[in-house]
Amino acid sequence: MAISVDLLNLLNQRFASDDTPVFVARHGVVEADSNGLRLTSAFQPILRATDNSVLGWEGLLRAFDEHGAPLAPEAAFDRLGVGEAMARFDRICRSLHLANFVAQQPKDAYLFLNLHPRHLQSVSGEYGRTFECIVREAGLEPGRVVLEILEHATTDEVRLSHAVSNFKTRGFLIALDDFGGDDNGVSERRLFSLRPHIVKLDRRLLDGSRARPSYLLPKLVRVVSGLGAHVVAEGIAPASPRALAEEAGIPFLQGYLFGRPAPGLDGAVDALAA
Repeated sequence: MAISVDLLNLLNQRFASDDTPVFVARHGVVEADSNGLRLTSAFQPILRATDNSVLGWEGLLRAFDEHGAPLAPEAAFDRLGVGEAMARFDRICRSLHLANFVAQQPKDAYLFLNLHPRHLQSVSGEYGRTFECIVREAGLEPGRVVLEILEHATTDEVRLSHAVSNFKTRGFLIALDDFGGDDNGVSERRLFSLRPHIVKLDRRLLDGSRARPSYLLPKLVRVVSGLGAHVVAEGIAPASPRALAEEAGIPFLQGYLFGRPAPGLDGAVDALAA
């Protein structure tokens, strides 16, 4: 992995509050030390259903506490409330995945990054301005970055709409994550109001054990596609129905069937012949 010293220096200039660096190269990968935690990246592939080629990679946080014990990502974020410290930590996590992604020089692949919902509450004004600068400093265009917004994590529709509009203006792609898992119409309203580029379906929609009319999933895919968004089926595992996703016309797939999250992009796609 070709880690850019210049990029590490730029990131540390942005985030280090003293002479102690936030971002460091350890064992050939970029790690971050923030909020008393050691942070690393893991990546999971998202594939095209037609030929199993890689569309992109989702960057996932791996956190370790002061004693080296693993900490769930949400528990890491729960150490912060709402405010500048929260926004800073969220940017550090996304910048960490960005640095590890570009170091592996993926050709024409997209980087999917989770945008923590409390980030939306911690920032006002020009959403995405800081991260756009970081992405460009890393040598990547914002159009190669997909920001995933957790579907049900915020109820402030005005702030959400304003944030999405700002990120789009800066060239970022927007994805709605866990889409369709609610029963109160939030998913449908946001689909029409936010007009995301990508919709990642809640894995419960593909749960073959749940009784639902067989036409509902293909109909949902047609509606989403008709609005110009691409559909990703998440949670595809050896025991789950990949065929159900493909029969519904879902073009992109993600899950353990194709690779568990791993630090490197190469070798993570382990079951493409399945």
